[in-house]
Amino acid sequence: MRVFVTGVSGYAGFYAALRLAAAGHTVTGLVRNPEQPRLNILRMQQVALLNGDVCQPDSYRAELERSDVVIHTMLDKKRPHEADRALFAALQGLPARTPRRRFIYTTGCSIFGKVPVATMDETTEPNPEHPLAFRRGLEREALALTNVGTVVLRPGFMFGNDGYNSVSTDWFAMAEAGDAVFRGDRERGWSWIHIADLAEAYRLAVEADDTAVSGEIFHLGDQNRPRSVDVMRACLDAAGYQGELRFEGPLRGDNISMWFNQNEFITPQKARERLGWQARHDGIIASAKPVYASWKAAQSAY
Repeated sequence: MRVFVTGVSGYAGFYAALRLAAAGHTVTGLVRNPEQPRLNILRMQQVALLNGDVCQPDSYRAELERSDVVIHTMLDKKRPHEADRALFAALQGLPARTPRRRFIYTTGCSIFGKVPVATMDETTEPNPEHPLAFRRGLEREALALTNVGTVVLRPGFMFGNDGYNSVSTDWFAMAEAGDAVFRGDRERGWSWIHIADLAEAYRLAVEADDTAVSGEIFHLGDQNRPRSVDVMRACLDAAGYQGELRFEGPLRGDNISMWFNQNEFITPQKARERLGWQARHDGIIASAKPVYASWKAAQSAY
């Protein structure tokens, strides 16, 4: 199939594109800065790159028309509504076709905020006061599109490989800087997912039968339920940190301690049953040392 991926220079999009290309799909990725050295890895794996901006559909409309599947992996932090709605409108304006194009829309477990649920499934609704709860509204808009069959993926906190935009690599860097501070609730914890397991979920969502996935939301995370402070300690240890771990309260402007200062545990049961997906990699604590080594290698590679 012909697959178009937005945010291909980011964490999820990069590895989704690589996995889909390896599976034999024809993959094109949308990028705003095609000169990034990291993107040469995609080029070497036969992922084509298109210079454009999600907010400017004319820069990629022709590729949308050619594509069987469109995967949206990016969050434009400055223009989240404008960017996503520009893509929605472009999809809705395409000529109708049979079978319908598939649209895979990515959000995450971070949309929920504080909710009175120990483990969240796909029926759980976000706390409307949470800063990222607006993404639930965008999910609804994506699912309401009639010109495509929409699938929503909600991954947990990502880790592994180059750790391009992972909280875990923030902690590796903190260890190397020699000053480790944990902010916020020491008892909070999050669901995590190895980036390669997430990439496999994209492949499954691309290749699944339409009746199994269109109109559906899927949570993606491993079965571990670690406290964030324990994950941080594992990352610090993997990086050889010998100093003290200091504890402080949430800090305004620090999104980890402000937006994500609560449990964000999800169940992937539906993804296992409907997609045949499962996490195959060790959890973040068990794999902290090899994950750190991969991140270090990436620092010198690009």
